[in-house]
Amino acid sequence: AYGIEAVYNDMLEGTPGRVYTTRTAGGTERYNAYAEYVDAQDGYNLTLTIDTTIQAYLEKALEEGIQEFDVRNGAFGIAMDPKTGAILGIASSPDFDPNNYAQITNDLLNSQLEQNKAEIFQSLKANNTENLTDSELMAKAESQAVSDARTTQWRSRAIDSRYEPGSTFKALVLAAAFEEGVVDEDDTFYCSGSVTIPGYPKPINCSKKTGHGRQTLAEAVGNSCNPAFMEIGSRLGKDKFYDYFEAFGMLESTGIDLPGEASLAGGMWSREKMSNVDLAVASFGQRFEVTPLQMICGFSAVINGGNLVKPYVVQSISTKDGTVIQNTQTEVVRQVVSQQTSQRAADILEQVVSKGTGKNAYVAGYRIGGKTGSSEVKTEEDRTIVSFMGYAPADDPQ
Repeated sequence: AYGIEAVYNDMLEGTPGRVYTTRTAGGTERYNAYAEYVDAQDGYNLTLTIDTTIQAYLEKALEEGIQEFDVRNGAFGIAMDPKTGAILGIASSPDFDPNNYAQITNDLLNSQLEQNKAEIFQSLKANNTENLTDSELMAKAESQAVSDARTTQWRSRAIDSRYEPGSTFKALVLAAAFEEGVVDEDDTFYCSGSVTIPGYPKPINCSKKTGHGRQTLAEAVGNSCNPAFMEIGSRLGKDKFYDYFEAFGMLESTGIDLPGEASLAGGMWSREKMSNVDLAVASFGQRFEVTPLQMICGFSAVINGGNLVKPYVVQSISTKDGTVIQNTQTEVVRQVVSQQTSQRAADILEQVVSKGTGKNAYVAGYRIGGKTGSSEVKTEEDRTIVSFMGYAPADDPQ
């Protein structure tokens, strides 16, 4: 019903064996020698791209991060080979026990059950067209609350949810700006701490409200400076920005061989309706939504030589005796930026980890690149989505 088996069930289940015999009209088997035996056919085997060690570390990292930072709305993580699109690990929290999938195992979900039940009860009571008693309404509310909690723990946020990527998206803007020739490594940007955009009533702040002052392009990326990227977005202009937004795959499903990719409707302004204010905030990754899968594929195109690749989780399909009948090859959807642009962007993103906001990802002896992100959620005050996209080795991302 879920996951990889939902997509590949026809190939996995095989065909049952059968025995044909003769019977009377009443259904009694006749005593003669006629019988035809049709052998069962085994289903095929799937070999996944998932690396069990990476998967284990990914799940452990989510669990530890949720506890350490008191994350209230779940988490997701994806590890992908940026050159091929092979998914090496994919995790979502809250999780469930596959051996007892109906049990709600997550502490946060369990703690929210009573509150959710009460809210559902009040909603049912306000629309009680069937004239049910309070006890009947409460039973329905409890059933619905438990069902909602189960659905929450079964879903994969990495696939079926959308989020504001925040400053991780700046990597894509940087690559687009390099490709279009509107910035180069010698450019400098001044940050006073905020920028006023015509059409918006108040200044748009940088994360450092006192400002970063004069900074090079690499420093602006390392500082994750919003005013610098509003300037870069302005240089690109609305049409070019939108061209690259589309080219990096932000308006299309990835086509991964897993069910339930989130709907993309309403995640971004239309090209025609995009204002200068929209361009400004989109340049630092806010007020639009993408899926984690879209984002990792778009980011990979920045650092893998410029190619948007299709992600996948089934490497091969084989028969019982090991004969491979299908092997997944890398599918390049399109080349978004040049090899040279990709290298220039990757060089700067490596400095984000060695010198900038991504220094927590630094590991001595390893070359690591990446980009941090935090986005304030417009619809929910005091809620911030934090994320990080990293890659290694920086000179040959795996």
